[in-house]
Amino acid sequence: MAERLVRTSYVDPTVNPPEPRQGDTGLHESRQDQEGYFEPLHRMHGSQLHGWGVASGLEVTATIGATGLLVLPGVALDARGRLIPLVVGGHAKLEQEMLVPVTGAGVALATAGRSGEHYVTIGWAETFDFTGVGSGVFNTETTPLLRLRATSAVPDDGEEIILAWVDLDGGAVTNTAVDNRRATGISVDRIELLSGFDNMDADPGTPVSVRHGRAARLRAFGGGAVSLETPQLSVRNATSSPFLTVNTATGRLGVNTTAPRATLDVDGTTVLRDNSVPPPSAAEGTLHVIGRTVLQPADPSVPQNTLDVRGFALVRGFLGIGKATPPETTLDVNGGAFIRGPVGVGRSQPLAQVHAVDQGGFESEDPQGFLNASNIPFLAHAKSDGQTAFGAVNASGRPAFAISIDHDAGTPAARGVPAFWDKFNGAWHMAFSIKNGNLAVGHKEPAARLDVLGGPTQSDIAMRVSSDKGVGIHVFSEVSGIPLIIGGRKWAAWLNGDVDLKGTLFKTNLQFKIDHPLDPAGRYLSHSAVESDEMKNVYDGEVVLDGNGVAEIVLPAWFEALNERFRYQLTPIGRPAPNLHIARELSGNRFAIAGGDPGTKVCWQVTGVRHDPYALANPLVVESDKEGEEHGRYRHPEPHGETSDRAVDYGMYRQP
Repeated sequence: MAERLVRTSYVDPTVNPPEPRQGDTGLHESRQDQEGYFEPLHRMHGSQLHGWGVASGLEVTATIGATGLLVLPGVALDARGRLIPLVVGGHAKLEQEMLVPVTGAGVALATAGRSGEHYVTIGWAETFDFTGVGSGVFNTETTPLLRLRATSAVPDDGEEIILAWVDLDGGAVTNTAVDNRRATGISVDRIELLSGFDNMDADPGTPVSVRHGRAARLRAFGGGAVSLETPQLSVRNATSSPFLTVNTATGRLGVNTTAPRATLDVDGTTVLRDNSVPPPSAAEGTLHVIGRTVLQPADPSVPQNTLDVRGFALVRGFLGIGKATPPETTLDVNGGAFIRGPVGVGRSQPLAQVHAVDQGGFESEDPQGFLNASNIPFLAHAKSDGQTAFGAVNASGRPAFAISIDHDAGTPAARGVPAFWDKFNGAWHMAFSIKNGNLAVGHKEPAARLDVLGGPTQSDIAMRVSSDKGVGIHVFSEVSGIPLIIGGRKWAAWLNGDVDLKGTLFKTNLQFKIDHPLDPAGRYLSHSAVESDEMKNVYDGEVVLDGNGVAEIVLPAWFEALNERFRYQLTPIGRPAPNLHIARELSGNRFAIAGGDPGTKVCWQVTGVRHDPYALANPLVVESDKEGEEHGRYRHPEPHGETSDRAVDYGMYRQP
């Protein structure tokens, strides 16, 4: 509150001109100066220009579970404007008027026997020093009153300043808090903030100065409004870069950036939520939206980016972009969307530009076969039959790949044929398609699990298999199927290299065909193989009869293990040998001939029928009946005057 100020005048205004008074100052004049001027001036300065509370220091410390408190030095100001200094070298007054010295460690407060909630308070008090009276010295010291009081007995009115709230149990400190502790304040309608200015590192000849100038002004207006006038506002702690920057010249706000490039530029995670929704335990993504958020361009008629996301975006709830009506699903976009950075659908940390995760599967269909629920991570839907449902372009932006769905007959059983297209040579070409579980390469009508159609020219290859070391193609049937059928109008197969056949080879004709020895560049030479109704092997050679007209033919060690039922043929060369004969039949893989003139050259031939284990297990069946679907059909119908559709294998690989 305001007080009247009265002081002693040390100038005599009754003379002209006024002059200083003569003589010593009286006790009553000094008392008037102290009590009528300096003390009320000090009180009004404290109470009218400041709010009461802690001005500095006065920290309260304790150890949880132990007894006793400690109040460190500092200064407070009470509601009457009186300074309360607790300073080193001074004194403090405790309860029962006990005076204790103030040290650098502070002042100790006893808590023994106390329980319940208490306040530590400091109040203004003075103490007369009786020690100097004998020598005529009369001193009064400001001695702050430190007390530990029950919270219910301490009004929060500034007569005593609350330093701390403590909870005691039998004298032991169980908890502390800052409840009702406040710092001093000031009452002004504006604050001028000054900053140093210089011209450091100026060029020679440039006028320079070092001065202070106004950097910002904080002003209060009617209705409780506050205005800060400054070119740029930065909020930071003592050691870090600014985490909040306001550029008033550009009208931009930056979070974790000193150079905002938009009205709101956030470097990091942002959570937008409705005030009725509790905050998340942890933000997921660069932009975390919970509740309803409206994004609208300033001028809807001008194409522009309403939402430009660079980083992660996680939306829980409905988000409508470019729509005048409420969104109908989680993300409802009317117009284009430009997203920089990976997008996660169904997960918070995408591993690609677009990363979609779901349980997978088409959940249910209506009676007409239309999908009404699914857990498919990615679903493409073309509006009309045969149109592209999914497409890809190359790095230059040229169309390169497309997926279309053809032949929707409009019934639940007709689901269409997905076709995969490849664009080259300026046109789209069918790569492959899937129909009824069959895969067609180069066309849309597969007649087998894998149906490959080659190109239109003779040099086109329908399928090429290359293997440097491993198996190129492995075809196998577990039961009675035919693993491989090869057919052609002219050639069924070209085999370049060795062929290893394990099993029985059924053939109609067996020939060899080589370049003609007499005209290799212009003609071929072909021979037919020798056939037999037995599994027969043929061996021949030449031998010269010795001086007795005898010769022994030695055959390989495996000969008799492979053959049985031997037949012989002998032909003399250069002269007749009517008595030439087999002197000893095959035994021990050798036989002997005799009956010719000494020195006669003889050509011999031996045939045998296989009796090795495989031959015995798989004997040759010379004649057999046609059974089942083969009956009435021909391996080669045309030579018998029948049409090609009478062939045994007709329909298995030939097209009607």
